[in-house]
Amino acid sequence: RPAMSRSVRINGFQSPPTVQQIGAFSLVLSSTFIAAGLLFPLAPRNAEGVSFIVVYIVIFVVGFISMIYTETVDPIREQAQDVSQLDRNRMVCQYCDNEKEMKSTTKHCHLCNKCVSHFDHHCIFLNTCIGARNYWTFFTLISCIVVLQILHIVYQILLLVRIANDDDAVEERLDKIALDKTSYSALAGILLIFPVVVLAAVGSLLGFHIYIKAIGTTTFLWIKAKRRMRLERQNQEQEMKRQQVRAAEEEQQKISADAVREQAAVDHKNLAERFVTDVTKVSEGVHKGDAKPEEREV
Repeated sequence: RPAMSRSVRINGFQSPPTVQQIGAFSLVLSSTFIAAGLLFPLAPRNAEGVSFIVVYIVIFVVGFISMIYTETVDPIREQAQDVSQLDRNRMVCQYCDNEKEMKSTTKHCHLCNKCVSHFDHHCIFLNTCIGARNYWTFFTLISCIVVLQILHIVYQILLLVRIANDDDAVEERLDKIALDKTSYSALAGILLIFPVVVLAAVGSLLGFHIYIKAIGTTTFLWIKAKRRMRLERQNQEQEMKRQQVRAAEEEQQKISADAVREQAAVDHKNLAERFVTDVTKVSEGVHKGDAKPEEREV
């Protein structure tokens, strides 16, 4: 059994951070700061504008708390019962202590160097494993990110339409932040790239997790099933190729056997014809020999 020489990663905030983790935080925070800098100042101070700001802030706080919990909790599974009481037919982790029993939903993460109960995946963007203890806060986090990006995009487009239509309330807010309509529209249009990119990336992730929850599985088990299906398909394709090769060989053997039989039939026919020819020649020679004495008597 391999020894556990490496240290165990406790949570996502344990150093060193990954490049993907830094990049993801930077992108999401950039989108949030852009919303606070471009949307909040222009939101009208009425029920609509105040509702947008309050809803945005509440969702951001819920997502931020979910992120903190997901990153700080240790998803390592609880210690199993004493090894002497375990059914020895059950699996134990070959990387951890033998006292840790392996289940079908448990996986040893080599990046964190620990077993995770109901392992879903190791998130490189949060730098931690997602399992039974932090899956739903992870799901809440990505849901909040998606909703925030949709709010950002929809409300930004709404403001740009109002600017184009010379809305007095929006123009008044523009005067207070010392930006003209053209400059604001150009800046907002360019910076819409951030929420669009975040929405595309995290939205597809959220859609995938909604799908695997609907079919009652995890990312880890889904990947295992896909891998097994791919191997089975490859085995089936290889078996079909072997059958095709065997069929081609059998067909070739049949063709060869037919050719041998045809050649044998031709040889037999030729032999019979030569035999008949030889017999005919001998018979004619005998008849000629019998006729010669009579000719001499005459």
